[in-house]
Amino acid sequence: MEEFDIIIAKVPFEDSEDYKWRPVFILSVNGKAIKFLRITTKYDKKSDYIKNKYFEIIDYIEAGLNRQSWIDTFKAYQLNDENFKIHVLGKLTERDFERFITFLSDTDFLLN
Repeated sequence: MEEFDIIIAKVPFEDSEDYKWRPVFILSVNGKAIKFLRITTKYDKKSDYIKNKYFEIIDYIEAGLNRQSWIDTFKAYQLNDENFKIHVLGKLTERDFERFITFLSDTDFLLN
């Protein structure tokens, strides 16, 4: 597992101790701490504000995903490696990665 991989993670819900196994986009790996962004298939019913924080993965099949998906850049999360299945689904294509870097530079997203 390395930066910019798409893997499966055990991600907690915001207001609950429940969790969901879901694909995530790895931002950084520092020892056992992993910083990531959630990947979602839910887009259409979100507010315009939230939609502006979602990056569309155009080449989602090539990235290892089976449905149209978006990277949620609203908030970065951190978990330790025991909450991850070490199963890499894939990576963004070069086209999507370049679009993603441009998208981040056009938003107020901070990688720290």
